[in-house]
Amino acid sequence: MCLFSMPAQPPMPSVPPGPPAPPVSPTQADPAVKAAREDARRRAAGLQGYRSTIATSPLGLQGTSAATTALKTLLGQ
Repeated sequence: MCLFSMPAQPPMPSVPPGPPAPPVSPTQADPAVKAAREDARRRAAGLQGYRSTIATSPLGLQGTSAATTALKTLLGQ
């Protein structure tokens, strides 16, 4: 006769449902994807030469503060 008896195990809880299926990603043939790709291409073509343009005022560089051509003589000048 055993003096120490094991208690009965509680019943196992039910398994929760799994996560929902991921949404379907658009394909390359989707019209919205084609329109977005064409819009991005059109924007890139419009900005093609913009980076190399020198943007100055109508006065050229004269309208800005005077250019410092002399070397500084003291720290902080």
